[in-house]
Amino acid sequence: MKGTVISNTSPGRVVYLDFLRFFATLGVIFIHVCAEGYWNNLGSYNWYVNVTGGSLVRWSVPVFFMISGALFLNPDKDVTLSNILKKYIPRLALAYLFWWFFYSAFCITGDWVLSGEINYKWLKPQTHLWFLPMMMTVYLLIPLLRLITTDEKILRYSLILWAIYIFGSFVSVIEFNQITNLFKLNPVIGYAGYFLSGYYLSRISLDRKHRHIIYLLGFCGAVIGVAGNLMISMCKGEVDDMFLEYLSPHVFLMSIAIFVFVRYNAVRWYDKTGRLMNYVQNDLFGIYLIHIFWLIFINKDYVRDMCNQVITLPLITISVFILSMYTTKFIRLIPILSKVVR
Repeated sequence: MKGTVISNTSPGRVVYLDFLRFFATLGVIFIHVCAEGYWNNLGSYNWYVNVTGGSLVRWSVPVFFMISGALFLNPDKDVTLSNILKKYIPRLALAYLFWWFFYSAFCITGDWVLSGEINYKWLKPQTHLWFLPMMMTVYLLIPLLRLITTDEKILRYSLILWAIYIFGSFVSVIEFNQITNLFKLNPVIGYAGYFLSGYYLSRISLDRKHRHIIYLLGFCGAVIGVAGNLMISMCKGEVDDMFLEYLSPHVFLMSIAIFVFVRYNAVRWYDKTGRLMNYVQNDLFGIYLIHIFWLIFINKDYVRDMCNQVITLPLITISVFILSMYTTKFIRLIPILSKVVR
């Protein structure tokens, strides 16, 4: 497969998928760092910086689904219904339940220490944990999705329908509701489409001309996302998250562009950064789960305003990533807890 290399230190791992997973994890942290500034001081310089930064990395979550699709829909990988039900889903379910309990207990205790009151609003799962039940639901569709991938025509047909779903769901003009409602099935369909697209893009060979077209479309998607977020919020006089949705056409274009770009360039990066990838690759799931804990302490206004937020936001992101990584490495040393970060 062109643009692919297998890691020398981790047999069977596709390096460009490791790079994608690394970038997507950083991207998710950056989204959550920027989210702190979405809802305050509409129209201020820092508001523009946060909305622009968060808009440019919306591809991060879709790319996670695309990576899983490239792996689990690969015909060379033995994925049985039994494995899905007994191995992959229980792994995610355990992590989900543990970190739901952890964050709830941590936040309730923190509130009690500071105010002397118990606030039960913290019993609900932290926002970033939504990814796990969504991924579990898509996992249940893997046997059906693998059947689709056995026929290239059916696969392309499915991707076309999915693209219509993505674009149709985004249109909210009243006059088109009778049409677009046909494609508003369920978010699971949207993320299953990212699953299929990840597999498809991992298997086809793209020449330079087609890659550049994809990059151009991805750039257009980024411009639309940033401009759309800024304009719609300024026009309404309040923050509107319409252009922040992961199942949006511009995010779809960015996600495909990032996937293709990394796939065809990871080989060049591997010689210089292979050690780093191998050092962090087993910790990325844990980093995703833990990073909110460190954001609570670090992503404060006084830290964000130490200097220009164009500088502090990436620094906070990197700091949270490093702290989460070493926290994950520590947790993995504890046998009874190691399974909640794998």
